[in-house]
Amino acid sequence: MARAYDRVLPRLHGADFAMARRFRAQEQEHVDAILRALRGLGASAEPDEDEEIEGEALRTRAEVLDFLYEVESVSIDDGLRAIANLTAQRSLLGSIVANQAQHLVLLRRALGAAPPATVPEAFENGSAPPPGKE
Repeated sequence: MARAYDRVLPRLHGADFAMARRFRAQEQEHVDAILRALRGLGASAEPDEDEEIEGEALRTRAEVLDFLYEVESVSIDDGLRAIANLTAQRSLLGSIVANQAQHLVLLRRALGAAPPATVPEAFENGSAPPPGKE
């Protein structure tokens, strides 16, 4: 996910840029923590650098924010599935998923949702569409 943010940061400005830059830093912290946890378990811990990240065709602020919303949503869904299949490191992944749900709240606000509509679902799973795409 950090690479997705790298792709779009140059397209953002002002408060959107500051928010996305902070999210990107948090995503790097997530990657670092997961890699440390995997190494601690004796597992292979090399990040997948070959994964293709879209983002070049994004032209408008709304397209960039929608893209980031989708990236965060997919990551939440993936994280929840991983938690269900793990016996170790569940709290680490739970913390990461909670942080990504917080990102969705701020992205909803940046996309124009009124404050009540930014509140996550009781069981946020990354399936809610961005504001205006319901």
